[in-house]
Amino acid sequence: MISYCSGEEYKLLTAATRSTLHEDVLHQLYSAIENGQWAPGEKLPGEQLLAERFEVSRNCIREVMKVLANRGIVWTKPGSGTFLAENASILTYFAKKELNSLGGIELKELIETRCLVEGQVAYYAAKRGSDKEFDELEGLLFETDDLDLYHEMHMKFHDKLAEIARNKMLTQILGSIHNEIAIQRERYREYHTETLKNVMYNHAKLLRCLKSREPKEARQAMVEHIIAAWSAIFNSPLDI
Repeated sequence: MISYCSGEEYKLLTAATRSTLHEDVLHQLYSAIENGQWAPGEKLPGEQLLAERFEVSRNCIREVMKVLANRGIVWTKPGSGTFLAENASILTYFAKKELNSLGGIELKELIETRCLVEGQVAYYAAKRGSDKEFDELEGLLFETDDLDLYHEMHMKFHDKLAEIARNKMLTQILGSIHNEIAIQRERYREYHTETLKNVMYNHAKLLRCLKSREPKEARQAMVEHIIAAWSAIFNSPLDI
């Protein structure tokens, strides 16, 4: 077992080299966990240290850690750091199998599935959300040219919406979709800057439907938002 404080905990980790940095970092961390690089309950290195070791941005590490947290492989204690779960090894085994199985899924299929799931999330959120929750959701809407900050707030908006929908099964399915979306976003990262303003406009339109308690309209607004965002990325209308 490699001690966290020994200075040797990185010997199994190398600079990310795959076509998508996010995917490479995720694979390496899965392997490190399976190989016992950190003991169950042990604190993992911080974002900055991992970013330097993998030679990627802190935002990339943050996205990867979110994937691990969604899988229950790690847990975070505010102010203390991120720790490896007691059953991380078995959870990592199944997570790797799922990641490999998603490898053959086409982007169009992913977008179609996201429209189905997130459309229904918006539907239930409009029916079940409170005024206070919608105000909190509105607090996540603001204009920015900072791509990393935008991605962070964008995912918080969608995560909050799933929380408001109050459907654990939909939330679990959405977690798998968002994990793959994070990988795809790294692939097409350079095209996202031009879509920021349109995405923010679509979020505002969706919020109006939610506040008006219009489930069907909210579902349609979500589907239009997803299709519009990816159509802009490819500079071509998607036939969804």
